[in-house]
Order: sequence, then C-alpha cells, then structure tokens
Amino acid sequence: MKTRQPTKELTASVTTAADEAREPHFQDWARFISFQPRLYFRPQDMDELKRFLTGVRQGPFKPGNLRVLGGLHSCSDICVSDTIVDVSDLPRTIELDADQSRVTVSANWHLHDFLLALSEHGKSLSATGGTDEQTLAGLISTNTAPATLRHRLYDLLEWVEYLTIDEASQSVVEQHVSKTDPAFPAVIGSLGAIGILTKVQFRLIDEPYFETIQKIVKLKEVLTDVAQTSQTYDFWRIDWIPDTDEGLLWAATSIPQADPNGDYAADQAENILKSVFNLLDKLESAGPLLDTAMRLVYRGIARTYGETKASGPLRNMLPVDRRAPLHVAMAEWSFNPADLNNLMERCTEYYQLKGWPNLPIEIELTKTDPYFMSPWNWPGLEYIVKFNFMYLTDISGTVAERDDILAHLHGLWDHLRQANIPFKAHWGKINFMDYPFVCDHYQFDQFKPFIRSMFLNKYLTDRFNPTA
Repeated sequence: MKTRQPTKELTASVTTAADEAREPHFQDWARFISFQPRLYFRPQDMDELKRFLTGVRQGPFKPGNLRVLGGLHSCSDICVSDTIVDVSDLPRTIELDADQSRVTVSANWHLHDFLLALSEHGKSLSATGGTDEQTLAGLISTNTAPATLRHRLYDLLEWVEYLTIDEASQSVVEQHVSKTDPAFPAVIGSLGAIGILTKVQFRLIDEPYFETIQKIVKLKEVLTDVAQTSQTYDFWRIDWIPDTDEGLLWAATSIPQADPNGDYAADQAENILKSVFNLLDKLESAGPLLDTAMRLVYRGIARTYGETKASGPLRNMLPVDRRAPLHVAMAEWSFNPADLNNLMERCTEYYQLKGWPNLPIEIELTKTDPYFMSPWNWPGLEYIVKFNFMYLTDISGTVAERDDILAHLHGLWDHLRQANIPFKAHWGKINFMDYPFVCDHYQFDQFKPFIRSMFLNKYLTDRFNPTA
C-alpha cells in the first residue's frame, strides 16, 4: 500500500497553524495591522532591560533591530518588527512634588490610568490626545495632539529620560533631556527611533472641568470661520457625514466646577461612531466604502440624533471615543487652514469618482509646534487643520478589504498632491511617505543625529533611507 505524501500547501498550512499557536500575535487597536515577532522580550525591571539592550548591541546574540510596544494605538507599520520589547511589566512609578506642582512618572503608564491617579489629588494635564489607551511613551513618541488651538499637550512637559546607545562606546546610556535642551525637539515625535523612553516629568494644573455638547449641524456653521469657532469652544471637532454638507459637532467648553466623577451617560452614544455601530447588525453593509445601506444609516442619524450634553473632569470629557465598541483604521493629515475650502472641494471631487469612506471624516484644529518630525510643525502658522480619514474595519476585515482601504487612501494622497495642496502626515497613522517627502516636509537633517539604527524597522528605514 502506497503512503500518500502531504502536499507542500498542506505542510505549509500545518506549519503556519503550529507557529501561530506558540508565537505571540499582535494587533493594533484598529485590527488593521497584525504581526508575529520572532523574539518577544518582556523585562521585569530596568536592569534587566539594560542588560538585554547591551547583549543585543555587544554580545554574540544578534536578533536584529527592535521596536518597543506602547498601547498599540498606531494603525501603521511603525510598530512591526521581528524583535519586540514590551515594557508593560517594568515598575510603574509616580511621584508628585510636595506642593503637587509637578509629577515624575514612568513612561509605561497608560494615559487614562495616569489622569485618574492625578485626579485623586485634584490635578491634571491641560489636554489629552485622541485615546486614553496610549502609554505616555507612545503619546510622546508619536506626538499625539489635542483638538484645540489653545493647548499643546507637551507645554507642561519638563523633561524626558530615555535609554539609547552611545555610538562611541556602543554601550547603553541614559539620556536626560529638559525642555530647554537643544535636543528636546528631537524627543517629542521621536518615533521610537532614538531609544526607549523610560521616565518623564510634567508640570500640573488644577483639574479642569468641561461641559460638552454634541449635535448635528451644517458644516459651514463650524468651518466658515474656524478661528471664531475656537473662540466659542475650548476643544472641538466635527465629523463630516459622508456625501452630505452636515456633520456631528462635538465641542467642550470650560466650566468652573462639575461632578469630579462626571461622565457620559452609560446609554448615550458618545459620538457618531457608536451610533453607526448600533445600526450595523441590522444592515448587510460591508467593505471600506460608503454603500446604500450606510448612506441610509447616516441620513437616519442626521434626522434623529438631537442634542446631547455631559459635564465632568477633563479625563472623562476628553476624549469622547474611549468606549466606542468598534475598530477604525485612520489616516491623520495636517493642512494649512487657508486651504480648507479647496481641500474639501478636492476631497469631494475624489470621493465622487472613487467612493466615500464608510465613516465620517474628523475635522479639527491643532496648535503648531517646533518638533523636528512633527506633522504639526508648520513655521509661520499658529495652528493647522487636521483631517482624520477613517474606515470602519469591523466590516472590512479581509486582506483584500485592507488593501482596498490602502488603495483608496493612496489615491486621495496622490489627488491632493496633484492639486498642489501641501500637507503632512501623522507617523502612527496610515501614510505614503517616502524619503523625498520626509526631507521636504520634516526637519529630518536635524533629527538624523539622534537616530540609532538598533531601533529602526522597515517602516522607518523606507522613509529615512534614500536608497530604500
């Protein structure tokens, strides 16, 4: 009796399944990026981390370049590597000065937990980023920015400490960079390319309180004069409902006091994304682009959403999407406010030809900054307008649909460049930058001396290397 040999395809399938069963598997928050490192290291203390880095750099064991996991908030390949260091188990420390004017904290704290710990002392930062699952290290490394032209998230940041490699001795060293140091613009938005952020210090303010409002409005009510809108509200953004001239406005206004534990009602849709999700299971809607079913959903939301209000501390009022039960792939690009009308016309032009995304487009303002690799570094401008192009990945889960999202966004990228509309891209979100784009749009020459090749991956070398 002849024994039948397994085919190559079957053998490969069995091998893949076996590998997946024993290797750590990582996904970003959007479930858009998925990878399995060949080496996963989770140090228990700083000495163990330093020994590991020393061994990687000087020892016979050469696992290749490494990346450090934060909150896995980035939906680009910036986190993908064959060697991953997870700092979750490092001691999580926090220490307030005697007068509670400053806090020194390990960089592996998640933002939500950090703000909650400060709140117990009646203290806070002046703003937050787009999601409170980010770690402080990830927040700083990707230069997450709030939806306001009044505050930069790092105005209160006093200093940063990080582990890196001394190029002369090839040893692991700890750098301390204060806000007055010439190196400070390289540390904010450092992309994980300079080393591992370990500890930071912030100045603190008394915990602020806000009242928020959400309602459907005409886009022109908010976007005709964005400076005037920003005088009315401390923080705001509007979700441009696909293929309409309407959007869901979310805005926060400072108030003297509110319930210290105030929050959005448990049964209240915190934003339009949650409303969409609640209707999805009633429709046969799939794919990254707007279809008839989704169009009907948005029309219904626009007619029935009404007006909702909530009040509470900054940590609960900003951001408003921390409990939205869905997953979103996003491109986050910054523009000159003077180009806003032309930009919206070019977006509409492209979408009428190629289809609209299946989610609203977030539009907000962000204060400019001086950091070398920052997408918000626009010399001569006080603030920029940020567009967040979003795609619901819960109904776009296949490889082909992921590729469709990338192709659709790449087409928009090319369309805007052909229209001569200048823009920059957030490094942690979807983008199509190459080396010439990086050199033209960022202060790469000033950032380059701080880069250590040990902490690069393909995503970064493709953008940093002229021969890539």
